[in-house]
Amino acid sequence: MEEIQIPFDVYESTKEIVLVIPLWWVEKKSIKLEFEDYKLILSWERKSPKLKEDFQALKQDVYRGEFKQEIQVPPNIYFDRIQSKLSADNILTIIIPKALIPEKIKLEVSYG
Repeated sequence: MEEIQIPFDVYESTKEIVLVIPLWWVEKKSIKLEFEDYKLILSWERKSPKLKEDFQALKQDVYRGEFKQEIQVPPNIYFDRIQSKLSADNILTIIIPKALIPEKIKLEVSYG
């Protein structure tokens, strides 16, 4: 599996991180998402379009085959609340909720 860097957008708010990844010509069933060591591991397969047998490629700039891309994520996220959605035009959106870290906490001291 070849590791390739496809362009993607990252947006951030105080509550979440959103990744927007274009995956044109990729079937939903071939997309796999995993987390390991604070990295989102995205893998997919892009196949050639089905054309009549007598067509010959004159130019092929689009990568085809199995691919993998790793995206670093911060440690302060809720891994179990991550959501992903593939739109009708094959744009993958991944929503990663941030763990809320309070600025100040009052702690009680126990005796004993």
